[in-house]
Amino acid sequence: MNAPPPGFVETKLADPFEIYVGPMFDSGEKGARRFAFRIDERHVNMRGILHGGMLMTFADMTLGQAVWDLTGNAPCVTLNMQTQFLKPARAGDLVEVRPELIRRTRALLFMRGDFKVGEEIIFTASSVWKLLGVD
Repeated sequence: MNAPPPGFVETKLADPFEIYVGPMFDSGEKGARRFAFRIDERHVNMRGILHGGMLMTFADMTLGQAVWDLTGNAPCVTLNMQTQFLKPARAGDLVEVRPELIRRTRALLFMRGDFKVGEEIIFTASSVWKLLGVD
């Protein structure tokens, strides 16, 4: 139903909710991957515009995957996420992001990403992640 875009492979998802809203795709090496998903009918609101909740879910999925990559799959949780919705996207559009590590302490990782359709930034997210079991 939803083949990977050129240059991407399907990301192996394990979380049941993520599987439901997927598939998600990635490209590149761990720690420097890009992620993408193709908007379908499940992801839009009644006006046919990508639902903000789906963008926030995709942000949590991708920034979290980047944290996993950077920590060797260390267990972690999202402490905080701030988002800005900038432009609409519609069914059929490909949304892409390259997560970026802003800062890392012993127990926290600060991440951000610009979510794009083509060259247009449609959404931004910044998040703080807590490594579990680390004080």
